[in-house]
Amino acid sequence: MGVLRYLVVLLLLAYSLESKGQIAFYHVFGGGGYDKAEGVAQLPDSSYIVTGSSSSFEDAPSQAFLLKLNKQGFHVWSKEYGGAEFEEGRRVIFVPGYGYYIVGTSSSNGTGGFDGYVVFTDLAGNQQWEKWYDNGGWERFHDAILLPDTSIVMLGESDANQQQVADRYFTRIDKDGNEIWSHQAGGIGLDYLNKGVLVTDSTFAVVGTGYLADSLKSKAYIGYYHFDGTLLWDTLTGSNGEYILNDIQLVSNTLKCVGEGVKTGKTDSDNYCVFLNPDGDFVATDDSYADHPSRYVGFVNYTAAPGDKYFVVTQGNDPQYSYAGGEDFVINLFASAFYWGGYGGGYNGLGQDQMNQIIQTNDGFAVLVGYHTDPGFSTGGSSLFIVKLGNDYAFPASGNPIIYSILKVEDLENNTDITIYPNPFTESIQIDASEPLEYMEVLDLTGKQIYTSRSQISSIETSSWQKGTYIMRCQSNGSWYTAKLMKL
Repeated sequence: MGVLRYLVVLLLLAYSLESKGQIAFYHVFGGGGYDKAEGVAQLPDSSYIVTGSSSSFEDAPSQAFLLKLNKQGFHVWSKEYGGAEFEEGRRVIFVPGYGYYIVGTSSSNGTGGFDGYVVFTDLAGNQQWEKWYDNGGWERFHDAILLPDTSIVMLGESDANQQQVADRYFTRIDKDGNEIWSHQAGGIGLDYLNKGVLVTDSTFAVVGTGYLADSLKSKAYIGYYHFDGTLLWDTLTGSNGEYILNDIQLVSNTLKCVGEGVKTGKTDSDNYCVFLNPDGDFVATDDSYADHPSRYVGFVNYTAAPGDKYFVVTQGNDPQYSYAGGEDFVINLFASAFYWGGYGGGYNGLGQDQMNQIIQTNDGFAVLVGYHTDPGFSTGGSSLFIVKLGNDYAFPASGNPIIYSILKVEDLENNTDITIYPNPFTESIQIDASEPLEYMEVLDLTGKQIYTSRSQISSIETSSWQKGTYIMRCQSNGSWYTAKLMKL
């Protein structure tokens, strides 16, 4: 009983250390190719599943993938999906008790073009089925909505029309991938869907862009639909110029939509947002003007802090944050009615720094994913990133990131060339390695870095560390290893 009681005390201590602060991190993953994160979901245990496209797994131009991360944002497993041509996962949807939908685009179907693409896996990432959705043209899915019966609606575009210009295209499938219904709609100009959100147990809303014949331009599009595909209402909005909506969220029974507008006579975009109620009545719009290219690409209403607050991500070339060679993204704190809350942080490098999805997390904050093309942030053509926000005003540092492997991370328990002892430990840790360690770090269970070294070491003095559980990660010969350690 004494041993059992001791173990219980250690577990409670580890839990108390973890709960002292919100987990926050900025991690970069890559291989030898082009790696991009497009979508992310958080699981009930606060771990993450990420999808996107990668050429680091095989010789194909691009494969869809799943990257499973623990709640501190570190590699658990990764697997790739697709054929000999191009695959891209745009969204990953977690189905409790069953597995994951990967929704995106593929050119491996043998039709000579792009088709909508869906893979379903079990919870370990093992593929159960994959299917292509060809409407007669080039089809791409940009987002998907999980419905209460575990069917999904995929949203995107199809150019199966006389003009061969994108139309709004969406398809509902059952849990086995069988099509329930499919719709295509649009004018002679550009129409497509970017994002959707569940509104009630039987309705959903979508946003994108739609061609307005009277203006000869595409405007911001909002549509409200029943699960059977029936259109309940839709609208086009935006003043003089072209408009696109990139994200939509349901907040306090209001459909809040963000995107961009390029006014007539201008060549760069400005931030744009529009709020409506579920009946389609306009509540507010904001057609702002910036002195530099800027567009809203995503946002969340976060609930960890009191008040009506938002993390809003803008993409562009802000002189305060940007470097030459590509766009950068900035995370801004917004207050009620989308007024700037007085704080923002940029994530930028010398190349393109692209944010692709932001979602609310179980702790009331947010996580976002995307990619960097800066050679300093990449081991190949590009590397993916994940940023977990855990504070209103102190975002995780973005400079000089360590690039972790997207392909494989081994447990040190299975490696005879690197030995860490004793474990559990008290005053110090000893490290025996047959080859030099290129990098080592130790983190607590909140993800806070306790120790780091870029040179070969043989021991770490730990007397000042608090009792509890720690994660050690190290790199040797280009491979990554991890171990769980405990201080008594």
